[in-house]
Amino acid sequence: MATLKIHGLSPSTFTRTVRLACHEKGVDYEMVDAMPNTIGALNPFGKIPAITHGELTLYESIAILRYLERVFPGPKLWPDDVAAAAVCDQWASAVADSLVNAALRYFAARAGFLPVPAEMAQKYLAKTADVLPVFDRQLGQHRFLAGDSLTVADLYLYPLYAYFPDVAELKAIADQAPNVNRWAREMAGRPSAVATEPSFRPQIAA
Repeated sequence: MATLKIHGLSPSTFTRTVRLACHEKGVDYEMVDAMPNTIGALNPFGKIPAITHGELTLYESIAILRYLERVFPGPKLWPDDVAAAAVCDQWASAVADSLVNAALRYFAARAGFLPVPAEMAQKYLAKTADVLPVFDRQLGQHRFLAGDSLTVADLYLYPLYAYFPDVAELKAIADQAPNVNRWAREMAGRPSAVATEPSFRPQIAA
């Protein structure tokens, strides 16, 4: 079978989500470094990651993950039960929408990747403080985000939450989320998380 290639950067949260999925399922891949807005031939929207697999080119992380699930054997990232799979999709979407549009935007603003007024950055931070407790309550009831087994939902949350300790304001919010922190410690010890640790981390101004 042709080699799967992941085009992206190791610090990218969505790139790491795809890489985590490959490691959890035992899928071999080649990492091809690619900056956002430089991969127009693979993704007309310029975002990372994208994959190539033989004649197939695919972008958007959820489409990539669904493809990996359908094509490759190994542990399932979605439950077989329809209702449980829907809950998994619900939480994956909650990360990709509510938490990314709060915490990741604040992180990007602090790192200088997203030039926004200070008041807008503060809105992102306030939204993070509103959103993270929802995840904490869920993880107070279950070992993993969508239930008692690891799913794709966890692979969306972990790369983003792993950056919270790098920013004092995000860490302060995380310190109030004991259930997320319990989950994050378990996730950090998984071989997939160790293997996909970013080769460098964005520098955040003090």
